[in-house]
Amino acid sequence: MEELRSRLAKVGRQLFADGLTYGASGNISARMEDANKCLIKPSGYRFCDLEPEHFIVVDIDTREVVEGDAKPSIETPFHTRLYQLWPEAGGVVHIHPKHSTILSIAGREIVHMGLDLYQAPALAKGIPLSRFAPPGTEELADNIVKAMKDHVACLMPQHGVTTIGRTIEEAALNAKVVEALAELQYSVMLVAEPEPLPDSILERLVKMAREKGLLV
Repeated sequence: MEELRSRLAKVGRQLFADGLTYGASGNISARMEDANKCLIKPSGYRFCDLEPEHFIVVDIDTREVVEGDAKPSIETPFHTRLYQLWPEAGGVVHIHPKHSTILSIAGREIVHMGLDLYQAPALAKGIPLSRFAPPGTEELADNIVKAMKDHVACLMPQHGVTTIGRTIEEAALNAKVVEALAELQYSVMLVAEPEPLPDSILERLVKMAREKGLLV
């Protein structure tokens, strides 16, 4: 468990260093070796300040705090629901990056274009836009689970992006690439209508993701 704590802290600090989150906004978690439990970021902690000992152990089925004194993230409901939906998922990342949030407010799904997709080929399956619900609610958890039933990422209206992966590192890379795609789309929209990659390329990317053993 100590190694997993260290990996979570490292991922959180890197997300902050990459400018993908700010302050205490967002949350990350990782499924433990005991598949019914996860480590999750506590509420109110900045990503840049995260240390291994800060993460709280939560029961995925009951959402009860098993270990830790701090309050778990307000978004614990959708983290635990995603682990239940995807038994292979080992990590969940939720962040509020600029361009993903802009597109979510505009109600625009991300167009699959640009070669950044090769870094996270599972995203070629699609990055849907979920329905809005207030933070921390069961309605929000319902909406995200519905949007991500067949996908490893979704945009959340007014709210940012959520991604999953077999590992917390994979989930973080998915989130990073979603924001790169969102920034590219935002720039293209200033001069032209975004054009997706051909379906044959997208199908090849999904196949590549499966061959690499990524969550897809």
